[in-house]
Amino acid sequence: MPTELNARVGRTTPTPLFGVLLPVTTDAARGRARWPAIPRPLWLLAVLLVALWPHWLYAARRLSDGSDEPWGLLALLTVAALLWRERAMLIEPTRAALVASALLALFAAAAQLLLPDLATAAIAMLALGLFLVHALRRPATPLVVLLLLALPIIASLQFYLGFPLRLLIAQASSCLLWLGGLDAVAAGASIVVDGRIVLIDAPCAGIGMLWLSSYVAALASYLQGADARRTALNGVLVALLVLLANIMRATVLFFPEAGLVHWPSWTHEAVGLAAFIAAIAPLHAFTTLNRNMQ
Repeated sequence: MPTELNARVGRTTPTPLFGVLLPVTTDAARGRARWPAIPRPLWLLAVLLVALWPHWLYAARRLSDGSDEPWGLLALLTVAALLWRERAMLIEPTRAALVASALLALFAAAAQLLLPDLATAAIAMLALGLFLVHALRRPATPLVVLLLLALPIIASLQFYLGFPLRLLIAQASSCLLWLGGLDAVAAGASIVVDGRIVLIDAPCAGIGMLWLSSYVAALASYLQGADARRTALNGVLVALLVLLANIMRATVLFFPEAGLVHWPSWTHEAVGLAAFIAAIAPLHAFTTLNRNMQ
């Protein structure tokens, strides 16, 4: 009786990554591999993301055209990493949550006729945050803050908060210099000592430091399962610490900028980094204490 020989051209042994990257199951009756069904929550999430595409296009354009700092990508990748980390816990949101997310998505679309693009993108992030909060059953506030930080907001914060912060920093730094024995006065966003004028420029307003500190506070709050009150306390603490650290930075940097001392050029960045570390270092202790008090 002739023996029938079956052969296959090419690889006969699947790559070891095949079952890792995309697990498959075997149909025992037919002896063939079949692809696993995609969980329903992921389908619903994909539909919501597609429905909000104009807002993602706006954010991508702002982050790539040089009009804003691309730091929002860090917050966005963090949310994606947290979602991947807890993918096994993903469940389908309740019907009420799905309806609320859909209504927010529709409102974001309609609001484009009246509101600025950044405002409508924030509404879109709220729709996405509402879905993810119910899909992961996690506290809402930290995740929503991370999503809002993913928006291109640095330029807007600089426009609205930059100059008031520079005025405040100039006043506070001039007071510290006066207490240190210098005849320092604030002139707008500048410090004047013996005819030497040092301007508190836009980077010294501390908007970048405020964004990074807010990101750290939101991430720490999420990882510790903080509720809205604890997240707000973490945010207020970080904002105050950033303000104080930035005042100290401006005070220290006044001396080399005014020519009173001569330091290497790299000390400007070193002082800024030290101020940032001093601002966020107490956060861990505060969040741990805050958690233990619950």
